[in-house]
Amino acid sequence: MYDLSRTTKTLLTLNLCTRVGALVGWPEGGTKVTGNAVLFDRETWERNLAQPNATGSIPVTGFDISQRWPSQEVDGWTLSLNVSSDVPGSQSINSNSSTAGSFTGTSIFLKAPENIQGAFANQTALDETTWKICVNVIPNGPQEDDSAADNGTCGFLSSQCITDLQQAYAEKFSGSQDCYSPPSTPSSCGSTVDTNNFQVQQLPLTSVNGTEVFVTASESHEVGDETAWNNATRQVWPVLTIWGWNTRAKAPEDSSPQVQLSCLRASTVDPGSGSGSDTPSSARPTFSVAAVFAFCAASVTAWYAYL
Repeated sequence: MYDLSRTTKTLLTLNLCTRVGALVGWPEGGTKVTGNAVLFDRETWERNLAQPNATGSIPVTGFDISQRWPSQEVDGWTLSLNVSSDVPGSQSINSNSSTAGSFTGTSIFLKAPENIQGAFANQTALDETTWKICVNVIPNGPQEDDSAADNGTCGFLSSQCITDLQQAYAEKFSGSQDCYSPPSTPSSCGSTVDTNNFQVQQLPLTSVNGTEVFVTASESHEVGDETAWNNATRQVWPVLTIWGWNTRAKAPEDSSPQVQLSCLRASTVDPGSGSGSDTPSSARPTFSVAAVFAFCAASVTAWYAYL
Protein backbone atom coordinates (compact mmCIF):
# COMPACT_ATOMS: atom_id res chain seq x y z
CA MET A 1 0.00 0.00 0.00
CA TYR A 2 1.07 3.55 -0.57
CA ASP A 3 2.04 5.89 2.24
CA LEU A 4 -0.67 8.55 1.93
CA SER A 5 1.41 11.28 3.54
CA ARG A 6 4.33 10.60 1.17
CA THR A 7 1.98 10.56 -1.80
CA THR A 8 0.40 13.85 -0.75
CA LYS A 9 3.79 15.53 -0.33
CA THR A 10 4.90 14.32 -3.74
CA LEU A 11 1.74 15.60 -5.40
CA LEU A 12 2.27 18.97 -3.74
CA THR A 13 5.80 19.05 -5.11
CA LEU A 14 4.53 18.22 -8.59
CA ASN A 15 1.93 20.95 -8.29
CA LEU A 16 4.60 23.49 -7.37
CA CYS A 17 6.74 22.39 -10.31
CA THR A 18 3.79 22.66 -12.65
CA ARG A 19 3.17 26.21 -11.47
CA VAL A 20 6.81 27.19 -11.93
CA GLY A 21 6.95 25.56 -15.35
CA ALA A 22 3.80 27.39 -16.40
CA LEU A 23 5.31 30.78 -15.63
CA VAL A 24 7.44 31.09 -18.75
CA GLY A 25 5.48 32.86 -21.47
CA TRP A 26 2.37 33.44 -19.32
CA PRO A 27 0.50 30.70 -21.26
CA GLU A 28 -2.24 31.89 -23.58
CA GLY A 29 -1.17 35.45 -22.91
CA GLY A 30 1.04 35.95 -25.95
CA THR A 31 3.88 37.53 -23.96
CA LYS A 32 7.54 36.51 -23.97
CA VAL A 33 8.55 36.46 -20.30
CA THR A 34 12.27 36.64 -19.53
CA GLY A 35 14.62 37.39 -16.66
CA ASN A 36 13.11 37.55 -13.20
CA ALA A 37 9.75 38.55 -14.63
CA VAL A 38 9.04 34.81 -14.51
CA LEU A 39 8.62 35.24 -10.74
CA PHE A 40 5.40 37.24 -11.21
CA ASP A 41 1.97 36.45 -12.57
CA ARG A 42 0.47 38.64 -15.27
CA GLU A 43 -2.00 40.47 -13.02
CA THR A 44 0.69 41.45 -10.51
CA TRP A 45 3.09 42.48 -13.25
CA GLU A 46 0.59 44.66 -15.11
CA ARG A 47 -0.55 46.31 -11.90
CA ASN A 48 3.00 47.35 -11.08
CA LEU A 49 3.88 48.46 -14.61
CA ALA A 50 0.63 50.39 -15.12
CA GLN A 51 2.20 53.54 -13.63
CA PRO A 52 5.78 53.39 -14.91
CA ASN A 53 8.63 55.65 -13.85
CA ALA A 54 9.97 55.84 -17.40
CA THR A 55 8.45 55.41 -20.85
CA GLY A 56 9.45 55.48 -24.49
CA SER A 57 7.55 55.30 -27.76
CA ILE A 58 8.42 55.36 -31.46
CA PRO A 59 6.28 55.14 -34.60
CA VAL A 60 6.68 52.09 -36.84
CA THR A 61 5.49 51.35 -40.33
CA GLY A 62 2.53 49.00 -40.12
CA PHE A 63 -0.31 47.61 -42.17
CA ASP A 64 -4.09 47.49 -42.04
CA ILE A 65 -4.30 43.94 -40.70
CA SER A 66 -8.09 44.19 -40.48
CA GLN A 67 -8.00 43.65 -44.25
CA ARG A 68 -6.67 40.63 -46.13
CA TRP A 69 -2.93 40.34 -46.72
CA PRO A 70 -1.41 42.21 -48.45
CA SER A 71 -3.03 45.49 -47.48
CA GLN A 72 -1.90 49.09 -47.53
CA GLU A 73 0.59 50.59 -45.11
CA VAL A 74 -0.98 52.76 -42.43
CA ASP A 75 0.27 55.25 -39.86
CA GLY A 76 -0.47 54.96 -36.16
CA TRP A 77 1.44 51.80 -35.18
CA THR A 78 3.80 52.28 -32.24
CA LEU A 79 6.48 50.40 -30.34
CA SER A 80 6.63 51.50 -26.72
CA LEU A 81 8.08 50.51 -23.36
CA ASN A 82 7.38 51.02 -19.68
CA VAL A 83 10.00 50.81 -16.95
CA SER A 84 9.13 50.53 -13.26
CA SER A 85 11.76 50.81 -10.55
CA ASP A 86 9.75 49.21 -7.78
CA VAL A 87 8.16 45.82 -8.38
CA PRO A 88 7.97 44.37 -4.84
CA GLY A 89 9.48 40.93 -4.39
CA SER A 90 6.86 40.30 -1.73
CA GLN A 91 4.27 40.16 -4.53
CA SER A 92 6.08 37.45 -6.49
CA ILE A 93 4.75 33.93 -6.81
CA ASN A 94 5.95 31.77 -3.91
CA SER A 95 7.69 34.79 -2.38
CA ASN A 96 10.31 34.03 0.26
CA SER A 97 13.60 35.40 1.54
CA SER A 98 15.22 34.97 -1.89
CA THR A 99 12.73 37.40 -3.43
CA ALA A 100 13.05 40.08 -0.78
CA GLY A 101 13.58 43.66 -1.86
CA SER A 102 12.35 44.86 -5.23
CA PHE A 103 12.85 44.38 -8.96
CA THR A 104 13.14 46.78 -11.87
CA GLY A 105 10.76 45.75 -14.63
CA THR A 106 10.53 46.52 -18.36
CA SER A 107 7.58 45.87 -20.67
CA ILE A 108 7.54 46.29 -24.46
CA PHE A 109 4.38 46.73 -26.54
CA LEU A 110 3.45 46.75 -30.24
CA LYS A 111 0.25 48.70 -30.55
CA ALA A 112 -2.06 49.16 -33.54
CA PRO A 113 -3.98 52.32 -34.49
CA GLU A 114 -7.25 52.61 -32.57
CA ASN A 115 -9.40 51.75 -35.58
CA ILE A 116 -7.59 48.40 -35.92
CA GLN A 117 -7.34 47.43 -32.25
CA GLY A 118 -10.86 46.01 -32.12
CA ALA A 119 -10.59 44.10 -35.39
CA PHE A 120 -9.94 40.79 -33.64
CA ALA A 121 -12.40 41.05 -30.78
CA ASN A 122 -14.28 37.99 -32.01
CA GLN A 123 -13.04 34.48 -32.76
CA THR A 124 -14.33 34.53 -36.34
CA ALA A 125 -11.94 37.34 -37.27
CA LEU A 126 -9.03 35.39 -35.77
CA ASP A 127 -10.05 32.22 -37.60
CA GLU A 128 -10.23 34.05 -40.93
CA THR A 129 -7.27 36.42 -40.77
CA THR A 130 -4.56 36.04 -43.41
CA TRP A 131 -1.90 37.88 -41.36
CA LYS A 132 0.95 36.52 -39.28
CA ILE A 133 3.24 38.91 -37.40
CA CYS A 134 6.54 37.85 -35.85
CA VAL A 135 8.20 40.04 -33.23
CA ASN A 136 11.87 39.62 -32.35
CA VAL A 137 13.17 41.51 -29.33
CA ILE A 138 16.96 41.73 -29.22
CA PRO A 139 18.09 41.69 -25.56
CA ASN A 140 21.77 42.44 -26.08
CA GLY A 141 21.52 46.00 -27.34
CA PRO A 142 23.84 48.68 -25.91
CA GLN A 143 23.21 51.00 -22.99
CA GLU A 144 23.04 54.77 -23.28
CA ASP A 145 23.99 54.75 -26.94
CA ASP A 146 23.52 58.30 -28.20
CA SER A 147 23.39 56.99 -31.77
CA ALA A 148 20.00 55.40 -31.02
CA ALA A 149 17.87 58.41 -31.80
CA ASP A 150 14.35 58.83 -30.48
CA ASN A 151 12.97 58.24 -33.98
CA GLY A 152 13.77 54.54 -33.72
CA THR A 153 16.94 54.31 -35.79
CA CYS A 154 19.65 51.83 -34.72
CA GLY A 155 22.82 53.87 -35.18
CA PHE A 156 25.02 51.38 -33.34
CA LEU A 157 24.54 48.92 -36.22
CA SER A 158 26.00 49.48 -39.67
CA SER A 159 23.60 50.02 -42.54
CA GLN A 160 24.87 46.78 -44.11
CA CYS A 161 24.20 44.83 -40.90
CA ILE A 162 20.64 46.19 -40.75
CA THR A 163 20.00 45.33 -44.39
CA ASP A 164 21.43 41.83 -43.97
CA LEU A 165 19.45 41.16 -40.77
CA GLN A 166 16.19 42.19 -42.40
CA GLN A 167 16.96 40.14 -45.50
CA ALA A 168 17.88 37.06 -43.45
CA TYR A 169 14.56 37.17 -41.62
CA ALA A 170 12.63 37.76 -44.82
CA GLU A 171 14.24 34.76 -46.49
CA LYS A 172 13.54 32.44 -43.56
CA PHE A 173 9.87 33.39 -43.25
CA SER A 174 7.35 30.64 -43.94
CA GLY A 175 3.62 31.19 -44.11
CA SER A 176 2.94 27.53 -43.31
CA GLN A 177 4.82 27.43 -39.99
CA ASP A 178 4.83 29.29 -36.71
CA CYS A 179 7.35 32.06 -36.23
CA TYR A 180 10.76 30.56 -36.41
CA SER A 181 14.07 30.40 -34.64
CA PRO A 182 16.44 33.18 -35.74
CA PRO A 183 18.69 32.86 -38.79
CA SER A 184 22.46 32.96 -38.34
CA THR A 185 24.02 36.29 -37.47
CA PRO A 186 25.14 38.05 -40.67
CA SER A 187 28.90 38.48 -40.87
CA SER A 188 28.39 42.19 -41.52
CA CYS A 189 27.09 42.56 -37.95
CA GLY A 190 30.32 41.28 -36.39
CA SER A 191 29.90 40.89 -32.63
CA THR A 192 27.47 43.77 -32.19
CA VAL A 193 24.48 41.41 -32.05
CA ASP A 194 24.02 37.66 -31.73
CA THR A 195 20.83 36.25 -33.21
CA ASN A 196 21.10 33.25 -30.86
CA ASN A 197 20.01 35.63 -28.10
CA PHE A 198 17.00 37.03 -29.95
CA GLN A 199 13.60 36.52 -28.32
CA VAL A 200 11.35 35.43 -31.21
CA GLN A 201 7.62 34.95 -30.99
CA GLN A 202 4.44 35.00 -33.01
CA LEU A 203 2.27 37.94 -32.03
CA PRO A 204 -1.32 37.09 -31.07
CA LEU A 205 -3.36 39.59 -33.06
CA THR A 206 -5.47 40.22 -29.97
CA SER A 207 -2.35 41.76 -28.39
CA VAL A 208 -2.28 44.73 -30.74
CA ASN A 209 -4.60 46.55 -28.34
CA GLY A 210 -1.63 47.17 -26.05
CA THR A 211 -0.85 43.80 -24.42
CA GLU A 212 2.84 43.30 -23.64
CA VAL A 213 4.82 41.37 -26.24
CA PHE A 214 7.97 41.14 -24.07
CA VAL A 215 8.71 41.61 -20.37
CA THR A 216 11.83 41.26 -18.26
CA ALA A 217 13.02 42.11 -14.76
CA SER A 218 16.35 42.73 -13.10
CA GLU A 219 17.87 40.77 -10.27
CA SER A 220 16.45 41.63 -6.86
CA HIS A 221 17.90 44.72 -5.23
CA GLU A 222 17.47 46.83 -2.16
CA VAL A 223 14.83 49.54 -2.34
CA GLY A 224 16.67 52.71 -3.31
CA ASP A 225 19.51 50.94 -5.11
CA GLU A 226 19.44 52.64 -8.51
CA THR A 227 21.91 50.53 -10.47
CA ALA A 228 19.24 48.30 -12.03
CA TRP A 229 17.06 51.35 -12.67
CA ASN A 230 19.86 53.21 -14.46
CA ASN A 231 20.63 50.13 -16.55
CA ALA A 232 16.97 49.71 -17.55
CA THR A 233 16.45 53.35 -18.57
CA ARG A 234 19.68 53.41 -20.58
CA GLN A 235 18.99 50.11 -22.34
CA VAL A 236 18.44 50.21 -26.10
CA TRP A 237 16.01 47.54 -27.34
CA PRO A 238 16.31 46.65 -31.04
CA VAL A 239 13.05 45.07 -32.25
CA LEU A 240 12.55 43.26 -35.56
CA THR A 241 8.95 43.17 -36.75
CA ILE A 242 8.05 40.79 -39.60
CA TRP A 243 4.72 41.54 -41.30
CA GLY A 244 3.84 38.27 -42.98
CA TRP A 245 1.01 35.95 -43.94
CA ASN A 246 -0.43 32.55 -43.14
CA THR A 247 -1.63 29.78 -45.45
CA ARG A 248 -5.10 31.33 -45.80
CA ALA A 249 -3.50 34.22 -47.72
CA LYS A 250 -2.47 31.85 -50.56
CA ALA A 251 0.53 34.09 -51.16
CA PRO A 252 2.54 33.65 -54.37
CA GLU A 253 5.74 31.65 -53.92
CA ASP A 254 7.93 34.69 -54.61
CA SER A 255 6.24 36.78 -51.89
CA SER A 256 8.42 38.43 -49.26
CA PRO A 257 7.33 39.80 -45.87
CA GLN A 258 7.98 43.36 -44.80
CA VAL A 259 10.75 43.35 -42.16
CA GLN A 260 11.48 46.40 -40.05
CA LEU A 261 14.21 46.94 -37.47
CA SER A 262 13.56 49.64 -34.88
CA CYS A 263 15.43 50.68 -31.75
CA LEU A 264 13.47 51.61 -28.64
CA ARG A 265 14.56 53.14 -25.35
CA ALA A 266 13.17 55.20 -22.48
CA SER A 267 12.83 58.84 -23.47
CA THR A 268 10.70 60.22 -20.63
CA VAL A 269 11.82 59.70 -17.04
CA ASP A 270 9.89 60.93 -14.01
CA PRO A 271 11.78 63.58 -12.03
CA GLY A 272 13.56 62.02 -9.06
CA SER A 273 13.26 58.48 -10.43
CA GLY A 274 16.99 58.08 -10.84
CA SER A 275 20.11 59.97 -9.85
CA GLY A 276 22.37 58.57 -12.53
CA SER A 277 24.54 56.98 -9.85
CA ASP A 278 27.13 54.48 -11.05
CA THR A 279 27.51 52.87 -7.64
CA PRO A 280 27.96 49.10 -8.10
CA SER A 281 24.87 47.13 -7.26
CA SER A 282 24.86 45.22 -4.01
CA ALA A 283 21.96 43.11 -5.19
CA ARG A 284 22.35 39.37 -5.25
CA PRO A 285 20.66 37.09 -7.79
CA THR A 286 17.32 35.60 -6.90
CA PHE A 287 16.96 31.83 -6.91
CA SER A 288 17.86 30.12 -10.15
CA VAL A 289 14.88 29.11 -12.27
CA ALA A 290 17.08 26.43 -13.83
CA ALA A 291 17.72 25.02 -10.36
CA VAL A 292 13.98 24.90 -9.72
CA PHE A 293 13.44 22.94 -12.93
CA ALA A 294 16.25 20.58 -12.01
CA PHE A 295 14.61 20.03 -8.64
CA CYS A 296 11.28 19.44 -10.36
CA ALA A 297 12.77 16.94 -12.77
CA ALA A 298 14.34 15.04 -9.92
CA SER A 299 11.05 15.09 -8.02
CA VAL A 300 9.10 13.80 -11.00
CA THR A 301 11.65 11.00 -11.50
CA ALA A 302 11.38 10.07 -7.84
CA TRP A 303 7.60 10.09 -8.07
CA TYR A 304 7.50 7.62 -10.93
CA ALA A 305 10.12 5.46 -9.28
CA TYR A 306 8.06 5.53 -6.13
CA LEU A 307 4.99 4.35 -8.00
